Amino acid sequence: MTSPRLNPEILGRLPKLRVYVDETGDRGLAGNCSPFFAMTALMVPEEDDWTVRYAASGLRGVINTAKPLHWVDHFKAKHPDRRLKAATALAQMPSARVVHVIAPKDAVRLDYPGLSDTDRFYNYTARYLLERVAHAAHKWPGGPRLAIVRLGAVKGMDHKETASYLDRVRTGIFDKYEEVPWQYIKWPLTWHGTDYDGIQLADIHAGLLNVALTGSVDDATCAENLLLCKHQLHRSPTGHLLGYGVKLMARDGTFVTNRCWWKKWSIA
Repeated sequence: MTSPRLNPEILGRLPKLRVYVDETGDRGLAGNCSPFFAMTALMVPEEDDWTVRYAASGLRGVINTAKPLHWVDHFKAKHPDRRLKAATALAQMPSARVVHVIAPKDAVRLDYPGLSDTDRFYNYTARYLLERVAHAAHKWPGGPRLAIVRLGAVKGMDHKETASYLDRVRTGIFDKYEEVPWQYIKWPLTWHGTDYDGIQLADIHAGLLNVALTGSVDDATCAENLLLCKHQLHRSPTGHLLGYGVKLMARDGTFVTNRCWWKKWSIA
């Protein structure tokens, strides 16, 4: 059912939802590229945004750095203690919710032949992510919110073109089969460097996901830290995860659902 249109004044008075986005894996589809690409959104009610700064500054103190946190730089495999502390800090943010969109490259090559261009691949993945952010903001516990989205800048991307594409999407000139409450996201979207604590934390969430998906399908240990944050995954009103807090760009979800830790991850 189509949600009623709200005028800008009413939308502006809605409580805010701070949303931070980052990605993991590369956007290339050649054989030597990463086996998947994923984008992650960390959503936090504005009144609890202090927990973002608290978690990020605490982790910087733990690893003794004044630089912005970055999964690749600060949470290497040789520092399992840091990874555990990062997952624990994220898991203790009580009102945070997370959405992951995962694009297995083999499935993308087969099911999305039009996405061979890396920019189009990124844009389409971002679209899937923001659709779920819009739905989450519309149906947020306690009432709808206006999502203020900040995305991590990607080297080599023309984010003006991404913004233009997503703006066209929200006007409804593309697919009509799903009504997306785009009005619950503030436009225009903005891209930023890693100075924002929230983008740093989104990067860590994405890093935990990367470790889990890089491991063998029968390796439970690779997902131990990811599972610490499973209670934060966004779900449908009836508790479904797949298609809501976890979206697979594939005809089936076996890239994730055939992993030994999936059942634990999927149960709230």
